[in-house]
Amino acid sequence: MSAVPNPPAPTRFKQPLHGLLSLALLLPAQWAPAADTSRSESSDPARRTHPRLYCTPADLPRLRALRTTGVHERIWKNMEESAQWCMTQTPRKTWIAPISPDPIYENLYDRFYGIMADLAITEHLAFTYALSGEARYGDATRDWVLASCRAWKREADDEPNGSKAYAVCRLLKGLAVGYDLAFDRFSAAEREEVRAALTSIGQTYFAGYFSTLSIAGPGFHTHHAVVEWGSFGVAALALLDEVPQAHAWLEATIKKFDEHLLPQGLAPDGAQIEGSTFWASTMHYRLFFLDPLRRVTGRDLFKTHAERMNADLALASIATHRKSGYDQDHANVVLEPSYGQLDYYAPILICLAREYRRGICQRLALWDETLGQIQKTRYVTPHGEPLLFELGGYAFLWFDPNVRAEPEANAKLSYHFPSVDEAYLRSSWASDDLLVAVRKGEVVVHAGGLPVLIEPMATREGPGLTTQSLKDDMATATIRCADASGEKTLEIALNRPEQKVTIRRRVPGAWSWWCHGNPTREGNLLSWPQGVRLRVAAGEIASLDPDGYGPPLATGFLKLKLADPAYRKFPLFAIQPPRGDAIVIELSLKE
Repeated sequence: MSAVPNPPAPTRFKQPLHGLLSLALLLPAQWAPAADTSRSESSDPARRTHPRLYCTPADLPRLRALRTTGVHERIWKNMEESAQWCMTQTPRKTWIAPISPDPIYENLYDRFYGIMADLAITEHLAFTYALSGEARYGDATRDWVLASCRAWKREADDEPNGSKAYAVCRLLKGLAVGYDLAFDRFSAAEREEVRAALTSIGQTYFAGYFSTLSIAGPGFHTHHAVVEWGSFGVAALALLDEVPQAHAWLEATIKKFDEHLLPQGLAPDGAQIEGSTFWASTMHYRLFFLDPLRRVTGRDLFKTHAERMNADLALASIATHRKSGYDQDHANVVLEPSYGQLDYYAPILICLAREYRRGICQRLALWDETLGQIQKTRYVTPHGEPLLFELGGYAFLWFDPNVRAEPEANAKLSYHFPSVDEAYLRSSWASDDLLVAVRKGEVVVHAGGLPVLIEPMATREGPGLTTQSLKDDMATATIRCADASGEKTLEIALNRPEQKVTIRRRVPGAWSWWCHGNPTREGNLLSWPQGVRLRVAAGEIASLDPDGYGPPLATGFLKLKLADPAYRKFPLFAIQPPRGDAIVIELSLKE
């Protein structure tokens, strides 16, 4: 999963679960950068006032007026709903100290999720305050910022390392955002307390972590690097011209983004080599830093690195609307775990739509009916620390209603990402339509708003196939996969006019997969109420267990089992191939 810190050095943790944009930057006037690059650093008002990161004092009347207009009104209602929940929570009082040994990473995840939850609540309250002006939200933000400073300030006392930086840097960012947006709710002494905590922890990590060759050098450029450097950069921008260390922090961060993180953070095909959820998290922290960097300094890395802000992976994989409540794996974004669904993707697409005038990004983002809410995941440690994400305030600020939510005339419907061996076929840009995804020879088919065939299963190895080709003439698209010998094969054909998918799989043994929904069975035919029909044309359904598969929810190399508040079991199928031949499945979608 993307939200994963590193275990103790030297091992870097990777969780096993889990065209090109226009170069023109055509921003409407209301979205223009706040900073004027002709000013000197010392005279720039954006560096001497708050808020400054994601909006300025001059922006607030316009932003507050948007709360009753169009999509912004919908986002705001969701923000308010989550803010009310945040107001019922109690700020942390006790530090979670590092513990060693930590064989199943229980302490590591208690600390990580603890920081994530504390600062997600802090940021959500801060954005709600800035956009409403209501003192109760500002005062709550102040209380959460001060509590986090006091509970987590001892992070400055320990030697930095990769197992802690992933969480500690998010602490810096969250404190910085709360300090910036609720600046007027702090007393002078409280502001100094916050600055002291940020400076103490920030300088410890700058000297002992970010300035080291391995972290400052070109080899550190993927997901962890973007999250850590992006968070550090936000803290630097919040403190610029208030503490002297912030200038050096910011210069180092700009250099890192310009030379390593933006040019190399994603593969040339636009994917993230650590997994698609890592793509989303990588993009989050790019945007978190690039947006305020331009506003505070006038430095526009959005424009400089436009070709590196590739949204293809999201455009390939989003299948349907997201509604309120906990998600299950693949629910609305295929090949993604429960916490990496559309609410995780949509704010990214909203920002990219604004920056690069991409209507298709806007269209898919607006399928998220929960835009504005704080994201409550099903990931909760055994000690009760929940993993939360705050993306709601960013969605409000980044949404530009002037971008039409329509696909471009030349928007492609098929995608191949060789860097991660993934391929996708879309039937259309309509929600609930057919979407096929293949990762290393394992298949997911989404139809009628449900994932109706899900092959990836953490309990077994995959079939050992790789994608050999993807062809698309717009009427019919095909994916072909095979193993090294060519004896195991997988061929998938999507017939768009007929709304039909045909899968031909030649791999020894029974083929097991699971699904959402409750299909009825008549011999070799499965039917869903949404209009989906799946027929085993060659082979037979050997078994159907209505509660046969419960996706495991664990982290830390699956060592740490999590407390799932929405655990479910799903139908599990086994398809027996015909003797010496391929299984053939025909899947259709009828309105």
